[in-house]
Amino acid sequence: MFPSQNLLPSPLSPDYWPAVAGLGWPLAAAFLVALAGTWLGMRLAPGLGALAQVQADRWHQSGAVPKLAGPGLLAGLVFALPLPLWLVAASACLIGCLDDHKRLAAGPKALLLLVPAVAGAWVTGQAWVAPAIWIAANAWNLLDHADGLASAAACAACLLMGVAGGPPAAAALAGFLVFNLPPARSFMGDGGSLLLGTTLVLLAAPLGPEAALAWSAVPLLDSALVVASRLKRGAKPWIGGTDHSGHRLLRAGLPAFMLPPLYALATALLGLSAMALLAR
Repeated sequence: MFPSQNLLPSPLSPDYWPAVAGLGWPLAAAFLVALAGTWLGMRLAPGLGALAQVQADRWHQSGAVPKLAGPGLLAGLVFALPLPLWLVAASACLIGCLDDHKRLAAGPKALLLLVPAVAGAWVTGQAWVAPAIWIAANAWNLLDHADGLASAAACAACLLMGVAGGPPAAAALAGFLVFNLPPARSFMGDGGSLLLGTTLVLLAAPLGPEAALAWSAVPLLDSALVVASRLKRGAKPWIGGTDHSGHRLLRAGLPAFMLPPLYALATALLGLSAMALLAR
């Protein structure tokens, strides 16, 4: 097992937070590198054509928003993942960046995601990691439908997962969140959302498939809602829409700034509850 996958005390234990603080400089380094990387991506995005033309389904001011934060977030994850796992995560980020730059059809994109999925299983030596990465990457991609939502949920998952690489990963996400909280000045794009799902599964590998499922429960539930809703009305599940859980809450009157903490709290409660049940 890689050092970054060493287990910490239980997140429900009073020893957990001193153990997190004891991780030291990687926390600050991950935050600062992701912060700087996101800022740099914002500056480079217009020249590379990596801009999202914001529409009503994002509940965001109109205009073009940079969507090149994935590489900056990946740079911050250097302090959370050992090189073999980081390279697996980088392959997912690359696929997402290709999709951000030149929209990939659903079929080729799904096939390309087999690369990090199979690589993750090979590097960790656990066969279940392959389907878990493929499913989680797509689920976190779907959860990224409103400002700060997916990044806040993933930050909570990484922080409380209970492995040594988790808190530095959460710190990197916090660096990105500086620019992603409503109203977002930067989007992670598919380069970031596919990276999130892959990273969370890699971090959860020493805890087992149940943990990977628990810490991705929120995006998986959102994906199930979306797929069921679209199949019911005869729409293609992979075509975007405004039927995500976050969209429904916003339409019900929830302020946009409340979505990130709400989804972070839901992720924490579902993940910790599942881990507590598994520990019995």
